[in-house]
Amino acid sequence: MEKDQYFSVRTSTCFETTIKRSRFIACVEPASNRFEAELFLKGIAMKYPKANHYCWAYRFAGPPETEYSTDAGEPSGTAGRPILGALKKFSLFGVAAVVIRYYGGIKLGVRGLIAAYGEAVTRAIENAELVIKEPMSTISFNCSYEIFSPLNEILSRSGADVSSPNPVFSETISGEVYVPKRHCASISKELLDLKARARLFKYQIF
Repeated sequence: MEKDQYFSVRTSTCFETTIKRSRFIACVEPASNRFEAELFLKGIAMKYPKANHYCWAYRFAGPPETEYSTDAGEPSGTAGRPILGALKKFSLFGVAAVVIRYYGGIKLGVRGLIAAYGEAVTRAIENAELVIKEPMSTISFNCSYEIFSPLNEILSRSGADVSSPNPVFSETISGEVYVPKRHCASISKELLDLKARARLFKYQIF
């Protein structure tokens, strides 16, 4: 694996187990940023609307490298931390993981919860197909309508995801796209040239 590349999961993968009548459903999902992670969580909540807990974590390669976890109502340190620990165990980035719990009426205790959440995510990852990915940079932009098409052409050639999150269309067009970091230097001149001939084109790479 080349420098700056990292492991992630190819597609959403889930694993379900029942422990002392509590139902645990662990799902891992590729996610490049918080927007995609939160969209994933919203979808999970809609799919399992009557669950007692939705505990989750994510890791992004950045820059900057970012990680987050939440116990979502479970005792502190019993859910989010073991979920995040499973992602770290497999050295995964660009991924979000959530464990849906339906409480079965029997308390598992602190150790039992830690083991249940960590094991559920571990098994989901073991069932997933791992892939090698690379860090992404964000390009935020605001442009006039006549510039949007040539801008999309430049970004698409660089391997950018031009569909997520969706741009906002008003008097101008604004949005963000995610571009492989290694291509940012090569497209900078094209973006500058586009800006020079545009009525309105502002952008920032970070």
